[in-house]
Amino acid sequence: GAGPGVPSLIVNHFAGNVTIRDGEADAITAKLTRQSRLSDAAEAEAQLALITMAFTQSGTNVTLTIEGRDRAGEGLDAATANLELLVPPGTTLEINQGAGNLTVEQPGSDVTVNLGAGNVTVTLPDDASFNLSVSGGVGKVNSEFEGVPDGGIATDIDVTIGDNPTQTLTFNVGAGDITINKAQ
Repeated sequence: GAGPGVPSLIVNHFAGNVTIRDGEADAITAKLTRQSRLSDAAEAEAQLALITMAFTQSGTNVTLTIEGRDRAGEGLDAATANLELLVPPGTTLEINQGAGNLTVEQPGSDVTVNLGAGNVTVTLPDDASFNLSVSGGVGKVNSEFEGVPDGGIATDIDVTIGDNPTQTLTFNVGAGDITINKAQ
């Protein structure tokens, strides 16, 4: 469970790569890099201006929402935003990501991932013990931890790795691979 002042963070991100790692104890830092595939510079700039990032907070519950809209209110096809997040150690994470790759470095608490399309890589300490739940269309599940099934189409995994789980990793991925590495 989260101690006093350790936040839970919900990330809602339309498209782009997301990297999350530990930062300072009392701050969440977000660095957003907007990218457009439009060749016309003025059009690209106008499109990128429509990508918004907003933090909302209720107590220690923080929500970060990144949206991309075109002028008609439709989703952006040709733009993405790469997000680099530094979070307080022990932060509980829920990531809702439309498309893109997600990397989470040594999370200290529970991680829930809902990803439409993209690959997820989570790195944990060598001696980590965790509950693992995987569902969705998924692809392969690659893990350096003994006992993790290989995944495949319409994967449904619910296993405990190690004998004293301290966190739960939940992945619901439409299409993409999941990799769980041991920290070097």
